[in-house]
Amino acid sequence: MGIKAGFTNSDIQKRFDAFLSVVQEEQIKALQYLGEMCVAHARSIPKEQGFEDQTGNLRSSIGYAVFVDGVAVHASYNEVSSGAIGVKTGETLAQKVGEQTTGFCLVVTAGMNYALYVESRGRDVITSAEQLSQQELPKMLKQLRRDVREAVKMFRR
Repeated sequence: MGIKAGFTNSDIQKRFDAFLSVVQEEQIKALQYLGEMCVAHARSIPKEQGFEDQTGNLRSSIGYAVFVDGVAVHASYNEVSSGAIGVKTGETLAQKVGEQTTGFCLVVTAGMNYALYVESRGRDVITSAEQLSQQELPKMLKQLRRDVREAVKMFRR
């Protein structure tokens, strides 16, 4: 008389796939949160340190997109002061960069071609937002690892 399993290999695979799906969703949410933080920071830089946006295009080109294996799963660009050209330019740049990535990727842009020129003049367009992301991402990844460990414990029950 032996012990007979009440589950199949397919059951194990389904459970593993469900767990992996939850982890991936949490990674995407974390990158979205970080993207929102960066965009809010970049758009809130006072014009004395940043720039005076005459057309709204530069500020509208500041946004982000989250990619998984080169496919955009979320993007956020909002028109500021009639800056429709900026929105399109930011989205296009994010897509160009993101489609070349593998794994999970956050792309934050200041998409207008003169953003680099403005920054080279000592103005902050997106640099401090990049520094913020470099500061926050390790903390977020550490928290995500803790959350995954907790989820593994729950799945084992």
